[in-house]
Amino acid sequence: MATTPEMAFTVETTGPCRKKVNVTIPPELVSDEFDKTYQNLIKTVPIQGFRQGRAPRGLIEKRYGTQVALEVKQTLLDSAYEKALKDHELSPLAAPEVDGIEKLEAAPKSEMAFAFTVTVKPEFELPDIKGIEVSVPAATATTDELDAAIKDLRRGKATLRPIEDGAAEEGDVLTLDIHGRENLHGRENLHGRENLQGKEGGKEAGSAAGDDEDLFHKEDLVYEVGSKFLGGLVSDDIDAAVTGQKPGAEIEANAYAPPHEADHPLAGVDIRIKAELLDIKRPDLPEVNDEFAKSLDYDDLDELNETVGKQVETRKSRERDKQIEDLALEQLIVKADFELPDELIAKEVDELAARVAYSLQQENKSEEEIAQKIVEIKAARREESQAELRRFFVLDKIVEKERVIVTEAEVRNAVGMIAMYNQKTPEEMYTSLRDSGRLGTLRNQLRETKAREKLRKKVTVKDA
Repeated sequence: MATTPEMAFTVETTGPCRKKVNVTIPPELVSDEFDKTYQNLIKTVPIQGFRQGRAPRGLIEKRYGTQVALEVKQTLLDSAYEKALKDHELSPLAAPEVDGIEKLEAAPKSEMAFAFTVTVKPEFELPDIKGIEVSVPAATATTDELDAAIKDLRRGKATLRPIEDGAAEEGDVLTLDIHGRENLHGRENLHGRENLQGKEGGKEAGSAAGDDEDLFHKEDLVYEVGSKFLGGLVSDDIDAAVTGQKPGAEIEANAYAPPHEADHPLAGVDIRIKAELLDIKRPDLPEVNDEFAKSLDYDDLDELNETVGKQVETRKSRERDKQIEDLALEQLIVKADFELPDELIAKEVDELAARVAYSLQQENKSEEEIAQKIVEIKAARREESQAELRRFFVLDKIVEKERVIVTEAEVRNAVGMIAMYNQKTPEEMYTSLRDSGRLGTLRNQLRETKAREKLRKKVTVKDA
């Protein structure tokens, strides 16, 4: 019995992370696909004057020939793409580019020959992890760190004293009347307009990012100077703006949603804050003694100090682990020899530049100003993208070499932690992540975390 010929592939490298795959589909396979498609149509499409499934193929070909040819073409393209990736172990990073796809035709008893180019992961050998040595400080709590931790506890038991004539300083508790509008080019992060639906505080957030709409408004908002948390948002420069100001002062700062809160109604949007400082209260801290320790359910001051010391060292130990991972990963990246897929970097940089250019045009900026800004943004973002991609590919190689696997139990445990933070049940959180397409992202994050742990445990660590 004759064997049906198979698809034939040849693969050539055309550039960094670029593979061109030449495909030849023999006439027999093309004809088989046409036969299958026509047989399916004959069985399912009603034709007047014929019983179901009895219409002659010639009539079906006359009516649906063009549609069938397009369907067969797409089916064979998809099949060839999947088989090429599997047979030649290609890991695509983007959709394939098919050469001359518009002119490519499928016809019975005719060969189909075409080529597609795909961007793939870089091919490189992971440097020897055991040969890496890093130096980091020991995770020992200092006196200053212990004092700062105790001070945080004292603030929880403090009484607030109104300040009428003085100016705001770190630790003060302020009352603000605050408004926020979208800041289109403050942090060059312009996505997220689709998340503007919902409510924030007592007023509805705007459904679009218009220049004259408040996305955020809260009256009598309480803010502690130094915390950076501003009514559900984060602000890196609010402290500098309020320090030294007195009641009645007008304040401006930038803000954004916490990075870990993907469901926040303002996620991905940069906000320009304008606020009026209404009043200032200063905390009077209690004395540190046995009585203070007992108010926190400790037997005495010694037990409080011991517990706080352990908490500080636990935190420092986590920070030390991350520092080890960062330093080791940095050395691996330097030692790893591979080129990056320039197309991915260029695409991301161009998309960001286009968004910024649009926002600047809306502000009636001159062509010269826009051009200069775009040059600055492209240079900075290109460098950031290269660093991010290098980290990603090296960690991915660790996952591959160390056979890192994330179990369903680990995913469920992580979902449970997220659910607790969001005040949802684990099942509700799991369903939300799955339906929004973020469950895969969570698995990737867990995989990356385990890869970093593998790296940390294999390198040589010395106390700085």
